[in-house]
Amino acid sequence: MTKKTQTFQAEAKEILDLMIHSLYSHREIFLRELISNASDAIEKLKFESLVNQSLPVPVGGFEIRLDADQAARTLSIIDNGIGMTSEEVVANIGTIAHSGTKAFVKMRQELKDHPEMIGQFGVGFYSAFMVADRVTLHTQKAGTTNGTLWESDGGGTYTIEDQPRERGHGTTLTLHLKDFKDEDGEVQNFTDFWTLKEVVKKYSDFVSHPIKMLHSREQKKDDKTETVVEDETLNSQKALWLRSPSEVTADEYNEFYRHLTHDWVDPLKTIHYRAEGTMEFTSILYIPAQKPYNYDFRDRKIGLNLYVKRVFIKGDCEELLPPYLRFMKGMVDSDDLTLNVSRELLQQDRQILRIKKALASKALSTLKSLLETDRASYEKFWANFGSTLKEGIALEPSSVDKLKDLILFNSTHSNQLTSLAEYVARMKPGQKDIYYITGDSLAQIQNSPYLEKLKAKGFEVLLMTDKVDAWVATGMDQFDEKSFQSVSAENLDLGTEEEKKAEQEKMREAGEKLKPLLETMQEALKEQVKEIKLSERLTESPVCLVSVADGASAHMERLMESMGQSAPKAKRIMELNPNHPLYNKMMTVSSEQQKEWAEILYQQALLNEGSQIENPYLYSQKIAKLMMSAAMH
Repeated sequence: MTKKTQTFQAEAKEILDLMIHSLYSHREIFLRELISNASDAIEKLKFESLVNQSLPVPVGGFEIRLDADQAARTLSIIDNGIGMTSEEVVANIGTIAHSGTKAFVKMRQELKDHPEMIGQFGVGFYSAFMVADRVTLHTQKAGTTNGTLWESDGGGTYTIEDQPRERGHGTTLTLHLKDFKDEDGEVQNFTDFWTLKEVVKKYSDFVSHPIKMLHSREQKKDDKTETVVEDETLNSQKALWLRSPSEVTADEYNEFYRHLTHDWVDPLKTIHYRAEGTMEFTSILYIPAQKPYNYDFRDRKIGLNLYVKRVFIKGDCEELLPPYLRFMKGMVDSDDLTLNVSRELLQQDRQILRIKKALASKALSTLKSLLETDRASYEKFWANFGSTLKEGIALEPSSVDKLKDLILFNSTHSNQLTSLAEYVARMKPGQKDIYYITGDSLAQIQNSPYLEKLKAKGFEVLLMTDKVDAWVATGMDQFDEKSFQSVSAENLDLGTEEEKKAEQEKMREAGEKLKPLLETMQEALKEQVKEIKLSERLTESPVCLVSVADGASAHMERLMESMGQSAPKAKRIMELNPNHPLYNKMMTVSSEQQKEWAEILYQQALLNEGSQIENPYLYSQKIAKLMMSAAMH
């Protein structure tokens, strides 16, 4: 291929401009990002060579080298990893994978606010332009003889051509360094051995491959001074997980977390766990302190790093944790798995399943301890990842009992979150069930008509507004021998036997009095509702709609529709408050007016539960007509 000039994708060009002109602080993190990329390339080749024996493995071992030329002001980062084809160079460097407008705008703003987190956004390569005005990349894919030479000054275009790499497979990234000073006015020299060693020690000490650099020093011998050139390894390559937890400092755990995740905010909680006996493995798990910007992206990579006998096998191994713990980061090292374990084997291997079960159990017990000993920290965790954790209630029946102890809800008791144990401890005498209501927002359900009778009796109600809550509520069944009861369901039982008998007598009397009206309203709404009956649950509002037994709630129907699934539309029951003065007034008007008012009441009930009405314009016209009629009397 002759040398070609190509243009960066628009989003890539904008990130380049951001790196060159806006991100002045934390310049040194460019080296962390480029070493991390080199490490990833080596890990990929190590894994691929286990599966494909024909791939070359360096005789002298895998390594990353730094080569600095002070006179030419260049710094090269060199690896003997898997390398790239020319197509992969264009795909990985010329474009940005997540180029959706909304996602890109968010990523761009996050980068401006937190430049130290570049690696978390998948744009680590571009950090080279923070310190270089020209970047040359020479790479060759393992197993091929064709190399690719790429070069750009960050001005919006790049050149690319075929050129074999003398070193064979791997990548050489050469930065032609700018002249600049740090925030204190000191010149930052990224060709200086001691500067580079300090940056490597700070950011990349836990990289599992040696990071080497030639170092010249003066030494005296026989009264003469001579220059000695030595090859020095700059990083410790400590397998942190093999050390005793008592020997590891918080700073070391946090540094390892940064190495794994590129998240520069210290984790909320660290779990160093060693399983022994019939199943042996070591793991370090982290609960992040903040939600990653791309946490809700469908194609976001999740899972832990898997090692076998200290050999990296797979990153983002989602088989090691259940989906409801996908917010956790970290690694697992096992001596009991085969080195050439494949994706298919991972899904079937009994040992993997045992590790998964043990890690989940350890994670849940740690969360329970955090809830009991540090409520403030737990609520920070809950704000970020509570919705994810609750998915286990709906998706993993075997974990429900443990998860019930960990979930928190808003409730009518106070503005503070409550656990189920705290809710049960506050239950009123005579209260038989745990009451809940689901909805789209707190503002919508806090003043819902469904709560009126429960508030009057002092019964606390859980307010569930996460999308997953509709499934959570049906998946819990009981807690502490108390059943869960939706306040919007049919036949809500709130009173004692004596109260129910007295209420039934009142309902009978009111029913006889309002019978003609009920029949007229039923005729008017026969296409919309299954039945119209008098309600015991309302104290202030005139009307509400309730779901029939075993029927989907209105909230569930809306959720299904929002996910593109058509939920069967079941007619609901319309309940009237017999004590509301409106119905006495309705008894005095014509049957035609009664039917029109019945339609208005039905549409009000839909709005109160958060549902859409079919014709808002017609509804507003009817309300205006009613107001005019009232004004004339």
